[in-house]
Amino acid sequence: MIDNKTNLPNEDPESRSVPDPAVETHDSEMPAPRPSRWRAVRFAVKAVEIRLRFIAVLVGIGLVIGYWDTIRNHWDKWTRPESSAAELSPDSEFYCPMHPNVVRPGLEPNGAIPGCPICGMPLSKRKKGEAPELPAGVTGRVHLSPERVRMAGIATVPISYRPLEKQIRTVGHVAYDESRLSQIVTRFGGYIEELYVDKTYAMVKKDEPLARIYSPELYAAAEEFRIAHESGSRVLIDSSHQKLRLLGIGEKEIGTFHGRGKADATIAVRSPRAGQVIRKHVVDGSRIETGMSLFEVADLSVVWIEAEVYEKDVPFLRTDQPVEATVESLPGRVFPGKVSLVYPEVSRQTRTVRVRFVLQNESLELRPGMYATVTIAAPVSELEPFRSQIAARQVKTGATDAELIAAQQRCPVTGAPLGSMGAPVKQALDTASLFLCCQGCIDDLKASPDEFLAKIAPPPTDAVLTVPERAVIDTGAQQVVYVEREAGTFEGVEVKLGPRTGDVYPVLSGLLPGDRVAAAGAFLIDAETRLNPGAGSTYFGATGGPGSGDSAPAPRRSDQAPASAVPDDDGSRHQLTLKERKELEKLPLADRKRALDQLVCPVTDLHLGSMGVPIKVAVGGETVFICCAGCKDRLLAEPQKYLAKLKTVAQDHVH
Repeated sequence: MIDNKTNLPNEDPESRSVPDPAVETHDSEMPAPRPSRWRAVRFAVKAVEIRLRFIAVLVGIGLVIGYWDTIRNHWDKWTRPESSAAELSPDSEFYCPMHPNVVRPGLEPNGAIPGCPICGMPLSKRKKGEAPELPAGVTGRVHLSPERVRMAGIATVPISYRPLEKQIRTVGHVAYDESRLSQIVTRFGGYIEELYVDKTYAMVKKDEPLARIYSPELYAAAEEFRIAHESGSRVLIDSSHQKLRLLGIGEKEIGTFHGRGKADATIAVRSPRAGQVIRKHVVDGSRIETGMSLFEVADLSVVWIEAEVYEKDVPFLRTDQPVEATVESLPGRVFPGKVSLVYPEVSRQTRTVRVRFVLQNESLELRPGMYATVTIAAPVSELEPFRSQIAARQVKTGATDAELIAAQQRCPVTGAPLGSMGAPVKQALDTASLFLCCQGCIDDLKASPDEFLAKIAPPPTDAVLTVPERAVIDTGAQQVVYVEREAGTFEGVEVKLGPRTGDVYPVLSGLLPGDRVAAAGAFLIDAETRLNPGAGSTYFGATGGPGSGDSAPAPRRSDQAPASAVPDDDGSRHQLTLKERKELEKLPLADRKRALDQLVCPVTDLHLGSMGVPIKVAVGGETVFICCAGCKDRLLAEPQKYLAKLKTVAQDHVH
């Protein structure tokens, strides 16, 4: 037989046992081995072990699912860098840029950055006491839950255009029209030879003789005139004629002298106008001297009313403005007139301004000295600067972009002045073209085009934009109105207003038609913006408590729902709104990942995408994304400041 077994390395070939050829063995005759009991027991144990292992795996999976949040929190705690707890210095805190009342003193118990209970976005870090940066023209911003709004009694109303008329009532007295007063004064001496009007307040007609005067001086001048005509000298005639005119002799009397051919020692004094002789200083036979006043005649067909108007109502007055007057002696009678003069000075004692009104008095029913009540109806749209503003807002056909921007003035979506976020963005709709403050407003505009088009429509020529008086907070240095931009979010907008008219103010700038303003509770909102968040929460529900979930979240629009559950391309998750994510998705893939890593704008601390597609800027050899073009100049002016801030913000958003 041939042995096919190989020799072991340490085995001696000679030591192998050699089979005895005399002994023959047969395999078929060997007994079969018996299965041992130990092998059976081991098999049973193995079977039980396999089943128990399967059950243990199922139990482990169930425990992991049940305690997944706890496991994840512990994992974040174990994997967080040791320096993260020291990243928040004692003089720093977290706040929400969109809801400044949400303030947290530190990190969450698990070391994560707290989130805003209203909008869901991670909070930003700032130094304690540092005021958040607000858009141009906005003095403050506060967010209140619907329950707290009801508790505070806050009510909002939309503002709109309306015809506004200021009613001014004042009391004055009737006076003579000074332009219709005449005083008859002699230019020569003599005597009253005959008095035709011998009673005061007698009615006279124009050129009616009042008296006849004898004067030797007049006789000498008339004789010279007669002799000059007889001589035929043109020089003497003109000289003597001029002398008579200088003595106050009219052309009619001079012609009489020439026609008679002889001098006359007497002359008739005539009334220069029709009216009443209100003063008579002579009687029959009186001696008169040069420069003496003989009569005063007043025409009462037109009279004045002198009245006092408070200085706050002076802006509503203008020359030739129509008025109506009444007097107690003639109830029911209304006398039309107009403003003739607004005096250029204010009385220091009464703080009023004198105003002169001119009234027609053909029936002579208004008598000088009467008290009269004057009513002035002043349409605000016809006063400056409202008249010029209304004219400037009327868009002409074929207007340039610059003219359209000047006419529109503000963004209809955010209410911000055009140009405050960079170059205005032109957006064309089916019916018109308008300008927005940034790219981020395009989606809102397309969602409600009619609403925003109505805000920039040219105003009516006979109406002005008005805001309730209760909605205005007047600090003396500025006037502020709180506008509800979103549900529960109020922005303090600095406005310029005209003089108060009744219970409303006309608006010059700062607001747009359709803006909802806080007409009730404005003072409470103003107090909330001035208090720190912790103190504000003791009033009516500022969301400044210590925990993230202390306040019920306010309703949000569908385009602002948190999208933190939507993973990015790399599987990471960021708490961005759907609107912000849509803007970031417009970036190339590489830029999108870098923008997600940066997450916030270093200038405004707002999420990238909140103002439209982020803008990429190269600064100091690094690529930085900003929320809008309006931040570029500030970034380039102080690059080191914002690069350092960006590194801090990036560390804050690691978790």
